[in-house]
Amino acid sequence: MEKKTIYRLVAVFIGLALSGAFMLCDFGVHFTPLTKLFVIFFGGIIGLQCLPAILLFVSMGKGIVTVNQHDPLTGNGVKS
Repeated sequence: MEKKTIYRLVAVFIGLALSGAFMLCDFGVHFTPLTKLFVIFFGGIIGLQCLPAILLFVSMGKGIVTVNQHDPLTGNGVKS
C-alpha cells in the first residue's frame, strides 16, 4: 500500500477510536448522543484547522533561532 493510504487509514481509525471513547464517557452534562457527535465533529474541524497554524508558528520560531545564531546583534540591537 502507498504511504498516503496507510496514513489515511490510521487517521480514520484514530478518529473512530476517539469518537467511540467520547461517546462512552459521561461528563455529567447529560449530552444526548447527537449532541456528542456534534461536539466531536466541530471539535475535529477546529482542531484540524489549527494544525497548519501551529506548524507555521514552530517553523517561524526555528527560523528566528537560526538567524540569531548566524547573525548575532550587538547589545543595542545593531549588527556589528
